[in-house]
Amino acid sequence: MSRLAIPGDDFQALCCEAYGDWRELRVRGVRRAPLGPGEVRLAVRHVGVGFALSLFVAGKYQRKPPLPFSPGTEVAGEVLEVASDVRRLSPGQRVFAALDWGGFAEEAVVREETVYPLPDALPLAEAAGMAISYPTAWAALAWRAAPQPGETLLVHGASGALGMAAVHCGRAMGLRVLAVASTAAKREAALAHGAEVALDADAAALPAAVKAATGGRGADIVFDPVGGDVFDASLRCVASHARVLVIGFASGRIPQAPANLLLVKNVAVIGFNYGYYIGWGLTDERARYAAQVQGMVADMLQAWRDGRLALPTVQRYAFDAWPQAIGAVMGRASIGKVVVDLPA
Repeated sequence: MSRLAIPGDDFQALCCEAYGDWRELRVRGVRRAPLGPGEVRLAVRHVGVGFALSLFVAGKYQRKPPLPFSPGTEVAGEVLEVASDVRRLSPGQRVFAALDWGGFAEEAVVREETVYPLPDALPLAEAAGMAISYPTAWAALAWRAAPQPGETLLVHGASGALGMAAVHCGRAMGLRVLAVASTAAKREAALAHGAEVALDADAAALPAAVKAATGGRGADIVFDPVGGDVFDASLRCVASHARVLVIGFASGRIPQAPANLLLVKNVAVIGFNYGYYIGWGLTDERARYAAQVQGMVADMLQAWRDGRLALPTVQRYAFDAWPQAIGAVMGRASIGKVVVDLPA
């Protein structure tokens, strides 16, 4: 994706003009750039806020956008224009999309491979909350964990956007979900959104709590975007032949897995990086995996149509309240997904 053309008067965007703190972002007028091959122009109605935004703006993410740029990787809106070689999408379609960056803007240009048509009845604000978190959770479970109905899924960080998506996706796949969260309010939210049991995130007490909730058996699948101490605890509360999905390290500590525990209990620790499939890896593999990802998204949306998959809980902010929206995520004060509404 190219640099933003500023100043301009075609549309408004939240811009990063120098790597640093996210509080230094500013809204600027931007000139519209022509589409390249395989690109789609979107009218952005809603953009999701993720914790990685601060890393993008600081220039510390594994992919470093060229300056100036607008952050934001998950949006929902309508197709405005498509390049002449794009056949799968057409102007006027309601879509959600995964972007490299550029989502905090009234318009965004994105490669067509990661734009997905939406059912008419699915609200756009909730769709923006699904664009990254839900496919990450669905694909991690379906592709890497091979879940069987009735198995027990342990979800860490279960009240956050990604953890709550895992709760919903696990329920849709017929799993019994145990949610782990750090406060009583967050545990109540996880229970309200489909978890059967909610457990405190105290790593020392977690193994006994999980064993008690599973009749001594342990969890079959662990969904872990937190890492650190709760990863260590997870290895002590899993069943034989369990699958531990390593999704991220929100705790700030990258844990080490003792191989003897994996051997004795036949446990598999499985890394899952959804970004690899949508062009965020060291090499851009989005075209290679486009059909697979699009099929997975179609399965996910069909589960919603069938009533098996719940929509995300979203906390919505107006565009001019973007500092409060980002601050809620960075301060870990949000429950569910924070979404910013762009001007109509």
